[in-house]
Amino acid sequence: MRTLNINYIIYFYMFICLTLLFFNIAYIFYMKIRQFVQDGRSRRWKTELERIWNEEECTDRMLRQHRRMLRRKLKRTDQLIAYNNVMERCLGEGVVSDYLRDCYDDFLVLAAEYGTRSAMEKAFFAYVISLYHPYMGTFRKQMVNILLKYMDNATVYCRENVLHALYSIGDAVAVEHAFAFLDNRGLYHSSKLISDGLMTYRGDKEELAWRLWRNCHMWNESLVIAVIQFVTQLEADFSAEFFRELQREGTSIEQRFAYIRYFQRHVKPELKGFLISCLEQYDRANNYLAIAASTALGSYPGDDTRQALEQALRSRNWYVRKNSAISLIHIGIPETELERIYGRSDRYGKEILEYVAGIQFGAS
Repeated sequence: MRTLNINYIIYFYMFICLTLLFFNIAYIFYMKIRQFVQDGRSRRWKTELERIWNEEECTDRMLRQHRRMLRRKLKRTDQLIAYNNVMERCLGEGVVSDYLRDCYDDFLVLAAEYGTRSAMEKAFFAYVISLYHPYMGTFRKQMVNILLKYMDNATVYCRENVLHALYSIGDAVAVEHAFAFLDNRGLYHSSKLISDGLMTYRGDKEELAWRLWRNCHMWNESLVIAVIQFVTQLEADFSAEFFRELQREGTSIEQRFAYIRYFQRHVKPELKGFLISCLEQYDRANNYLAIAASTALGSYPGDDTRQALEQALRSRNWYVRKNSAISLIHIGIPETELERIYGRSDRYGKEILEYVAGIQFGAS
C-alpha cells in the first residue's frame, strides 16, 4: 500500500485555509457594500419624506405620487427596512401623524402583499405596524383581519409581532380573537410576553381587561394566567372575581399563585386570614401557595401576620423561608424584634434572617 505523501496533506490544508480566508474577506466586503447601499436607500427616503412633510412645498399631486411610490417600493423588504429606519427616528412629530393618516390605506395594500410572503417578512411588516401606524381609519377591520391571518402557520417571533401590532391598533375585539386563535390552534405563547405586551395596548386597558376576563375561562391555562398578570398591573378592582376563583376547587395551583400575586399588589385586609391559612399549609401540595402567600403577606402588617411569618421561617421549603424573612422586614419589624425572632428560630431560620437582613445577629 502506497504511503500518502505528507506534502499533499499540507497543501490541501493550506488550500482550505486560504479558501476560508478569501471567503471571510469577500463576506466582509459584501456586508460593507450592502450596508453602504442600505444607507443610501435610507438617505433617499429621508429626502423624500422631508419633501412630503414640507407643508409649504408639498402639493396634492406630489402626495399622490409619493403614495404610489410607497405601494410600489415598499413591497421590497430592503426598501421597507430603509423606510422604517427613517420613520423610527421621526416618531412623535405632529407632521408624521398627519402623514400616516393620509397613507393608512396604502399600508393596507402592503399588508395584503406581505401576507403572501415568508413568516420572517410578515413578522417584520407586523413590527412596522406596531411601531408607528395604529391609525387605520375605515380600513381598521380589514387590517386586523389581515394581521390575524399572519398568525396561521407562523413562527413565535411573527405571532409576537402581530400581537403587538394589534395592541398598537387598540382593537379589543381583535386582541380577543387573536387569543382565541392561539387557543383553538393549541399554540403556546409565553404568558409573561402576553401580559407585558398587553400593557402597551393603546385603547382602554380596563375595558380590554374585563373583556378578556369574561372570555378567558374557555382558553388554555397560559392565556388565563396572562390575563391575570395583566390585570395585576392595572388599578382595576377584580378582587371579588379573583377571590371567588381562588377558592374554587377546580382552580389550578398556577392560577391560584397568580391570584395571590394580585392580592399582594391590590391589598384587601379581609383576605389576610386566607393568606395566613395558605402560608400555614406548607405540605408538598401547597408549597406554591405558601411561597406566594409568604410574599403577599408583606403587604398585610399586623401581629397575626408577624406570628405566621415567624413560624414559616421553620418551613422545609427554602423559598417560603426566604420570602417570609423578606416580608418580616417589609412590614417594619424593628431590628431588636428581629433579633428576638432570630433567637427563637431554628438553624435554617437563623441563616435566612441573616442572609436577607444582612445582619450578623449572633455577633457580639
